[in-house]
Parts: sequence; structure tokens; C-alpha cells
Amino acid sequence: MLFAWGLNVIALALGAALGARALIDPKWAARFVRLKADEQGGGFAEFRATYGGVFLGLHLAALLLALRYLLSGGALVGVVAAGASAALCAGWAGAAFGRFVSMVRDRTDTKFNRISCGVELAMALAIGMPWFVWALS
Repeated sequence: MLFAWGLNVIALALGAALGARALIDPKWAARFVRLKADEQGGGFAEFRATYGGVFLGLHLAALLLALRYLLSGGALVGVVAAGASAALCAGWAGAAFGRFVSMVRDRTDTKFNRISCGVELAMALAIGMPWFVWALS
């Protein structure tokens, strides 16, 4: 179980780091997700908010819960941390599913999309690992 929580913490820290980087550097976020900001002036705010703030906030909250559980214990904190991780796992898995649907329906089966889909699935599995271990035991 400790291995599952270790994977979870690493993946959550990576998600929070991606969010922090996007919050600080929206041009990097735009290149990372291969999108362009609009010319109306609000595009970088969208990158900071969505790829920055949402990613940082969600992953950091789940990370703090996971660390609290690992350092202090407590069944209730563990259940809350596993639940937060399960929700983020579903988000990453949903992103991978959406990308897969696009690859099939839109004929966008590119190397970038295959790698991105794999990374999204890996993040989903790593973040959801404590929940999977608990649910399958």
C-alpha cells in the first residue's frame, strides 16, 4: 500500500508542478498543449486559470491530503485522500478517453496524441493507485 501512495504523491506533485509552471508562464503552457492564445487579450488569462490555477489547485489539494494521511495516519483522512485521488484519476482517464475518441473519430492518430494518451493514462493510474488497491482488496 505504501508503494501505491508513493506513486500517488509523485504523480500529484507532477500535476501540481505543471499547474504552477503554467500559472507562472502561460506561453510555456500554450506550447505544451499546442494551442494559441486568442488576440482579444484574454487568452493568457485562460491558460493561467485553466492549465495553471485548476491544475495547481486540484493536484495540490489532493497532494496535501495524501501527505497528511502518510505522515499522520487516520482512517478518515485516508478515505478523503483516496476519494480526492479517485476524482483526479477520473479526470486524467477522461482526458485520455477524449483523446482516444479524437484519434479514432477525427483521424488524429499522431505520435503526439499517442504519447499524450499514454501519459494521461499513466497519470490516471498513478494518482488512482491507492483507491485501486483499496477497492480491489
